Amino acid sequence: MQQKNLNKNMAIYLLVLIIFLGAFLRFFDIGSESFWLDEGTTALTIKKHNALEIIQNVKEKGQILPTYYSYGKYRYDEDLPAYYVLLSGWVGVFGMSEIAFRSFSAIFGILALTAVFYLARYLFDEKTALLATFLSAINLILLWYSREARQYSYLLFMSLLSVILLLKLIKEGKARHLAGLVIVNAFIIYSHFPWLMFVFFEGLYALYIIYLDYTQKRILHKKVIAAFLIMALLYLPIIGRAIFSETLTTNLYGKPDIGQIAKFGVQLSTWLYPSVGMRQEIYDSTFNFSFFEWSLLLSSIATAILFGLLFLYGIKKSFYKKNSAIFLLFMFFIPIIVALTLSWLHPAITVFMIKQMIYIIPAFLIFVSVGISKTRFIIPLIVIIAILNVLPIFAYYHNIDKQQFREAAQFLPKDEPIFINIETAQVIFQYYYGESGNVVGVSDVEDIKKKLENVDSFWMLLTFTKYSDPEGSIKKYLDVNYELIEENDNFFDIRLLHYKRK
Repeated sequence: MQQKNLNKNMAIYLLVLIIFLGAFLRFFDIGSESFWLDEGTTALTIKKHNALEIIQNVKEKGQILPTYYSYGKYRYDEDLPAYYVLLSGWVGVFGMSEIAFRSFSAIFGILALTAVFYLARYLFDEKTALLATFLSAINLILLWYSREARQYSYLLFMSLLSVILLLKLIKEGKARHLAGLVIVNAFIIYSHFPWLMFVFFEGLYALYIIYLDYTQKRILHKKVIAAFLIMALLYLPIIGRAIFSETLTTNLYGKPDIGQIAKFGVQLSTWLYPSVGMRQEIYDSTFNFSFFEWSLLLSSIATAILFGLLFLYGIKKSFYKKNSAIFLLFMFFIPIIVALTLSWLHPAITVFMIKQMIYIIPAFLIFVSVGISKTRFIIPLIVIIAILNVLPIFAYYHNIDKQQFREAAQFLPKDEPIFINIETAQVIFQYYYGESGNVVGVSDVEDIKKKLENVDSFWMLLTFTKYSDPEGSIKKYLDVNYELIEENDNFFDIRLLHYKRK
């Protein structure tokens, strides 16, 4: 009995240490970098609108920022309000800063760690749960989205809470689990359209269990059926907008190819956050890396390979609890299959991205943890994984990885026109610069030609050019037709060009 208590106490101590590690990694230096492109949408939404206005904007126009996403090739009408309403309340209490916005995600990132522990223990055992929580605490993709002012960390926690409630509803059939599942999924449904894939996975798994239990045991899960009927009703007010959407966006990635699928696979376990110099070497395919850079690259590759092998081994060994293994297989593979199918059939639907399926990472890591726990080398494997993650985590914190719009806004003058090569980038720029009529987003050369008709001198801000203008068409046009009088390349992924009429 004393041995059991000691083991239980040790498990609690280890869990607390892991949660503290995860909290430290999520909050450390969280406000140091500028908001980047996507975060700017979040920040300016909360800056301009209160919770009621956000709901009204979405209800009437399908947009959280109606005046910013109604033109050009970025017309958009599929926003949902729940996350922004919650964040509005948070920022109202803690203020409007990078730290305040991102700490909302960090809190949910920490809560997600506790949910991973509970889910893994519920499905398997305490050892697997501790391993999965540790791997989640240091997972770079989970870290990234726990430190970003976007909805993905919040949705990760809500998704984990949802599957826990679903499993308990199936097993115990209690009304409180039914109510909890419906409430949690209501927040999910009214937060982000791509999470329809998550609800679809839950529904498919529930259908599998309903069929299995009814044919084998004559058990009909009426409360489970009721839960999904209510969820279907929750979709009714918004599903028409998704089907008949007037959204017009440019898919920056196209149909998923082998490279994108491989990248997706690597991101399940680790990622590479290179310096500016290393990033350029990769883009140029020269690979003239320093010793540290080669070590960083090799450690990331080794981590991906090791986790891939442990994942496959974990799947094999997880069938000692067959029902748990089948559930995790549903949770991991169904969203991937759906996302790949949608992206191949309709390339404008950009759902084959790790952020749109972030909830599959815990499923992946739980399988990896089962694989580790079923070997005779648990401690050596943990040590190896920790060592392999040191350089990628160091690179993540050391290297700048977000466009420096804050610094660019501080540099640029207030009395000249400023053109930005991505229409939507003016959202984040104006969060820092202030809303001003002299800041204009442009989509292409023809667009900037029209907007420069009566302009003698101006600044051009180029960003995300790898995707938005890979041929450099805008700069080529400006260099031919205007005189470049000043240039500033000191801000990450932002190039400032000062032109005047020839």
